[in-house]
Amino acid sequence: MNPHVNSRDLVAFVTGISGSGRYDLLKQLTTTAPDLNIIDVGTNMYQKSRELGVEIPDGKILDMDPLALEYLRAATFEDILKEVEKTRQKGQVAAISTHVCFRWKKHLLHAFNFHYVNMLSPDVYINIIDNAHYIYAALASSNAWRGKLTLKEILVWRDEEAFITRLLAEYQRKPYYVFPRHEDPQMLQKILYDVERAKKTGQKPAPKAYLSYPITHVKGDPEFMKQKDEVKQRLKQAGIVVFDPISIEDSILVDMAYEAEKNGKDTVEIPTATQTVQLPIKQIYEALDDIKDQIVARDYQLINQSDFIVVYYPTTVLSPGVLSEIKYGYTHNKHVYAIFPHQSASPFFEYYTTKIFKDLDTLIQHLQETHTTGENND
Repeated sequence: MNPHVNSRDLVAFVTGISGSGRYDLLKQLTTTAPDLNIIDVGTNMYQKSRELGVEIPDGKILDMDPLALEYLRAATFEDILKEVEKTRQKGQVAAISTHVCFRWKKHLLHAFNFHYVNMLSPDVYINIIDNAHYIYAALASSNAWRGKLTLKEILVWRDEEAFITRLLAEYQRKPYYVFPRHEDPQMLQKILYDVERAKKTGQKPAPKAYLSYPITHVKGDPEFMKQKDEVKQRLKQAGIVVFDPISIEDSILVDMAYEAEKNGKDTVEIPTATQTVQLPIKQIYEALDDIKDQIVARDYQLINQSDFIVVYYPTTVLSPGVLSEIKYGYTHNKHVYAIFPHQSASPFFEYYTTKIFKDLDTLIQHLQETHTTGENND
């Protein structure tokens, strides 16, 4: 297969564990991106099995003989290669919706074949992640997964899926993104079309920004969150892809556990579209370190995939989290632009900041004048 049949074609390898909403998120894009061809590997594997005269019951595919499962996956990917080739010929965008691993019966199963990943030669790798408790609730509603994984095991599996996806991207020297399930789907569309396809066609890609702000200090302040959302919306209106760390809210689980325990309960309620799922508080406490550490690692990845950081800092109280993000970005070749309306800032804040603005309008004007991307040196 020639991976460069048409300069406008793009193949995205989109991963995510069961319950992450990966396929549903991609489907949301089809109304505004009609040339997006979604190829779901799981659906195709079940279809191929039926074509071969074997009906696999729901929840049993991972119990198949490993060699038989490999043959089924190979036969499926032979068909997928042909479909991707047609998509490339038309100069369209193909999104391969798939897993890279499964955490099944207390061990890890791989869910891809290096040969076929190399044959596909994806242009970009994207890992879709959702809140751990939403995934827990989704799996509790699944006949195949109900009762099989604790919250901690879900957190570990989610991290493994992201890690392997990143390794594949690094091995092929292709871009890698983590994308939160509940972020604006149009941001995912912009990544595919206005960033990655634009780069491939020699156009200037849309800039990408990580939005940093003191979440812990202003948690529960609706006025601040409203102001933050206004900053985010203005940046998006300026054509910028914005990554907002609060799009993944695992930390809310800790607050929910404390509140439930205070009220004498031993579970927290996770509502879904069809039912309310009970999550034991004990599982949350067992996963506490995973929740906290993954927040830091994930936010740093969101910075890695951004061109610059926009800091919204309306308070004078210094936030260790914001300062850590500023330093991380500044020392990882990212420009750091801060909106700080007060008279004087901490010298550490100023030291790791490219430029400080008194208001959002001035920042937007600066970004528009410099067409800021990760390649500029202003």
